Amino acid sequence: MAMPLPFRYPRPVRWIHWLSVVLVIIAYATAESAEDPRSSGGQWHILAGLALLLVFVPRLLARFAANRAPVLTSPFATWSARLVQVALLLFLVVQPLLGVLMVWAEGEVLPVPLTGWQLRPLFVLGEAWSETLEDLHETVGNVFYAVIALHSLAALWHQFVRRDDVLRRMW
Repeated sequence: MAMPLPFRYPRPVRWIHWLSVVLVIIAYATAESAEDPRSSGGQWHILAGLALLLVFVPRLLARFAANRAPVLTSPFATWSARLVQVALLLFLVVQPLLGVLMVWAEGEVLPVPLTGWQLRPLFVLGEAWSETLEDLHETVGNVFYAVIALHSLAALWHQFVRRDDVLRRMW
């Protein structure tokens, strides 16, 4: 039963969405090499995290400017879609911030890749806190990937089972 959706997200929302997808893939692919921020993989990991933080506010502004939400078939579908969207937005802020706090906890500067800049620590909490934040960064990252998988599977289900052209909204 094909039910074409009544709108397509505005271009800025779509561009930021797909840029974020690429940045999350880079962060995931370079996660293991992030232990050494001076390594090539570590720099890409940091760059992806900082870039996700930088596009967060424009993402919210573009999304709210669109001021349109899809009409879904049931209150449960609407509620679950909103819950996943809010969770994804929170992860896009919390995950990179945990990475920054983890580095700062030991009093280390965070190099900004491709620049000569460094983000100096605002506080020093010590090695124990750094290890706790590192564990939290990894755990939150794994939950983030699970929510991304749920989001992706729901989009594919809408596209290929329900045949409601949901992917066209974001493409």
